[in-house]
Amino acid sequence: MPNPIQVCGEERLGVTTVSWRFRVPRRATHPGRLSGRFRAPRVMPSRDREVASSQVSEPAPARSLRILEIVTVPFFTPRGTAFSALERTAALARLGHRIDILAYGLGFDVEIPNVRIFRIPRVPFMSAIRMGPSPGKLVLDVLLAAKTAWWLSARGPWDLVHAHEESVFWLSAMRRLHRGRVLYDMHSSLVEQLSNFGYRERGWVTRLFAFLERRALRGVDGVIIVCPALERAVRRAASDVPLQLIENLSVGWDTPLPDDVAIEALRERFGLGSCRVVVYTGNFGPNQGMELAIDAMGLVGASNPEARLLLVGGTGADLARVEKYVDRSAARASVILAGLQPPAMMPVFTALADVLLSPRTEGSNTPLKVYSYLAAGKPIVATDLPTHTQVLSSDTAMLVPATAEAVAGGIVGLLGSPAEAAALGDRARRFAEANYGTAAYLRNLESIVERTCATSSRSD
Repeated sequence: MPNPIQVCGEERLGVTTVSWRFRVPRRATHPGRLSGRFRAPRVMPSRDREVASSQVSEPAPARSLRILEIVTVPFFTPRGTAFSALERTAALARLGHRIDILAYGLGFDVEIPNVRIFRIPRVPFMSAIRMGPSPGKLVLDVLLAAKTAWWLSARGPWDLVHAHEESVFWLSAMRRLHRGRVLYDMHSSLVEQLSNFGYRERGWVTRLFAFLERRALRGVDGVIIVCPALERAVRRAASDVPLQLIENLSVGWDTPLPDDVAIEALRERFGLGSCRVVVYTGNFGPNQGMELAIDAMGLVGASNPEARLLLVGGTGADLARVEKYVDRSAARASVILAGLQPPAMMPVFTALADVLLSPRTEGSNTPLKVYSYLAAGKPIVATDLPTHTQVLSSDTAMLVPATAEAVAGGIVGLLGSPAEAAALGDRARRFAEANYGTAAYLRNLESIVERTCATSSRSD
């Protein structure tokens, strides 16, 4: 049976990434046949594979660095950390640096000037890994750590080692293998991740990771954080390490605004007709509040029976969990599961929405979707928690308590007040335009790279 998604190439911050022409899948699927400059990877079991490298068109900086980057998520796949790593890599290449990426054997290759991707062997019978910690991810990390050790000792020297997430743990133990500076890309607190994904009761596990995180922060030469809440964790462990907040770009920030034809086509595909639509985009992890959103939709239906909740995203066990919950819910007739969709389609989904929803219940890092929601200029309903309020305010979103009744009240209030909803969305868009953009992103990244490389190595 043919895959319901087809892919072609698209430019994004100097990187050829993913743009899909699609038919709506019944369940989340993996991207299918690719064309243009983007190619689906055939991961060889025991060989490195290079992805095309060419010269950047922008002027080189005073010093072009040789960077080794360790990515600990399937790269590339449409999920938050992978998007963040992709944009970071493309920006470093745009600044004139040369990057070699070490990655899992999972994910699609992307073409970025001055960047090569090398993968660990693909593990038999492992075609995907779920969000968060898992035995499968541990296996991949062990293999990636071994490859990292080999590259540090045999392929150097490196001016900078760029560590994403847990790769900083093994890099802090390998400082004797290289003399390059280490830049830690802290997408979230790994201790908090363990709590969010059900390890709270295993106290020894969280204590071990807390120790490893503190030790890693004390040994790196620079840290990137993606939200203000992470600064406290960094400063508790290392008060003097160079630190830079770099908030994410919105997904689809550089794609043309969708026209009415594209929006109507999407309405037709999902059978929405004249329904009012509440849209959620993102993963379906346990901390994302999917059950809360579905329960709230059951209450919304009492006064707005024509309203629909369109859930965009979800894979594997998380998608199965949400499907089962919808089937048992009073809101099952009002909830549509769109499955995994292409990043280039996200602006169309947000343009389709009457209300955008972020019902996260746990966590401190800002969801990537928030930046896309702000840029869309549509009214946002979000839970009134630090994960949202470090970026959102009552001026840019309807912030409500994390209860089904409160979320439903926020949605109903905006659906019933078009003028208020439009004004809220307009303020959100203007806030995004003023605070988040490519120029600031590149400037902040260049700053932390320069400060990291200018310091005396903290391992000396």
